[in-house]
Amino acid sequence: MSFNRAIPSLPRQFSGKWNQKTYHVLRELGRGANGAVYLASQGGVPRAVKIGAEGMDILMEVNVLKHLQQGRNDRTSVAPLLCDVDDLRIEGKSCTFYSMEYLDGEQLNQYVQRRGADWVPVLMIQLLSRLSVLHRYGWVFGDLKPENVMVTHTDSQVRLIDFGGVTKIGNAVRQFTEEYDRAAWLAGDRRAEAAYDLFSLAVMTVRLATRPEDWKSLQVERRHTTLLCDIIRNNDSLYPYRHPLVKALHGQYATAEEMKSEMIAIVQKGSVGTRKKKASGSGAAGIWIGGFFVASMLLLAGTLYYAWLM
Repeated sequence: MSFNRAIPSLPRQFSGKWNQKTYHVLRELGRGANGAVYLASQGGVPRAVKIGAEGMDILMEVNVLKHLQQGRNDRTSVAPLLCDVDDLRIEGKSCTFYSMEYLDGEQLNQYVQRRGADWVPVLMIQLLSRLSVLHRYGWVFGDLKPENVMVTHTDSQVRLIDFGGVTKIGNAVRQFTEEYDRAAWLAGDRRAEAAYDLFSLAVMTVRLATRPEDWKSLQVERRHTTLLCDIIRNNDSLYPYRHPLVKALHGQYATAEEMKSEMIAIVQKGSVGTRKKKASGSGAAGIWIGGFFVASMLLLAGTLYYAWLM
């Protein structure tokens, strides 16, 4: 869902009105429903700077980011670090902006396209950990989609980006994309609750493991969860996770932690079978299975370590 509100463009160089930090804008990173994000340099350090059409929307995002960085582990794993909040004047109008750490990575869908759909389950487990923290603070992400999830280059960890759709639990979801929206799939309303985000995550999982042409053809049909369930049952990479995915589509989880626990159990159980296949496999196939097992377990270990720190 989008809004027709004018989003101001940042000048090539500017300084904040109150904190007097100077930014050199390098390029625009992207635009959403309520703001534009730019890559800028501030004191020689790369920053992501967001400016929006409505100051209150920007300040709401700032409030969420401040809460998420109260605990060090929450901050480093869930969202970018908030660095500055200030005002500037653009064409005579006062505008609010904030800057945050620049995450060097790629969008979730691009990462999966490059590495393969076999990585999706472990990345979804990581994402469930991030959502669990957000829900614990009383918010729902709302506009959850692959474009709003970043995978960092340094450690292959997922981070949530673009907090414009974050909504207080119990309120109506502020911002959504129909492709991942529970109401658009006739599976519930748009009330902000953990189950809303988990539905979106399940749809994301299906999309990331489905060939683009097959997913595109699905969009011309009337959306209903039975279509998603059919894909899950007929997709080899999704079938092992059919129970948690279908439960999420039907709103049967109260928390992200519940879904994460079941997903982890399936990954761990599957790894035993993978080791057996490796022992009996030969040639390139056996090497590939072993390599994927090691890499996926490293990612899973990072996720479990994060959960233990929480």
